[in-house]
Amino acid sequence: MARILVVGCGKIGYPVARALASEGHVVYGIKRSIADPADHSIAWIYLDVRDAEAVARLPVEFDQVIIILTPAARSVEGYQQIYQRGLGQLLTRLQCAAAAPAVIFVSATSVYAQQNGEWIDEDSVTRPLQYNGKSLLEAEQQVLEYSSDSLVVRFSGIYGAKRNRLLKQLEQPMQLQATPPLYSNRIHQDDCIGTLLHLSALQRSATGTYRIYLASDFEPVAKFEMMTWLAAEAGLTPPTPFNAADDAPQNKRCCNKRLVASGYQFKYRDYRQGYRQVLNDSEKSCR
Repeated sequence: MARILVVGCGKIGYPVARALASEGHVVYGIKRSIADPADHSIAWIYLDVRDAEAVARLPVEFDQVIIILTPAARSVEGYQQIYQRGLGQLLTRLQCAAAAPAVIFVSATSVYAQQNGEWIDEDSVTRPLQYNGKSLLEAEQQVLEYSSDSLVVRFSGIYGAKRNRLLKQLEQPMQLQATPPLYSNRIHQDDCIGTLLHLSALQRSATGTYRIYLASDFEPVAKFEMMTWLAAEAGLTPPTPFNAADDAPQNKRCCNKRLVASGYQFKYRDYRQGYRQVLNDSEKSCR
């Protein structure tokens, strides 16, 4: 069994850590604060990777490190602090190990800038225009240069338990671009967890072929279509359509073929399956 460190034990990292511990691995988990009840299947380390002194004291003898970072603020400074400073300090510390552990880094599809509705995959050009995408792409490069065993996974729009941003938007009257279609790419939180467990096993067995994976469900969809469907399912007011200029941004469409070919089986193949589960869980919690 492996010694595994999960950096960032939030909505995705904590279930990943618990699942790995249940498989018999020795799992350490990093959190910023002591907020959750103790889980004795995980050896907890409470620190902020932005704290150089704390990172310098971090144990380093691991076989694998899964890094799931979240900026404290959605700003240029917030992203730089966590993805350049914090991540850089962490990778430097891990290189002090007798054998540098393999790393999996969670990134996002914001590293792409395509806006014409085109299909994109892991080999598509990455020239982000916004600060978040630029920061994440730089972080990816740090991870890939750290060792030849490193993996990067780019998640599209995550939704699931306690991630109800789109439902909240529908609680107020809203207008949405209907033509040309403005595409949305989604992945259920449970499939993010499943993807990381899958890639973790691939990395440990050295059976993977690629170093970058794009994780999104099977159905990129026009946001107007998705939100209209979601409003009907949730009993909310549907959005009002408007027609934009022919050259208006249309976002991109994410292809998951590489991840699927590697053997991962999605729990929720599209937004309809995933959001039905979200709505069912919400109803149960209200009873």
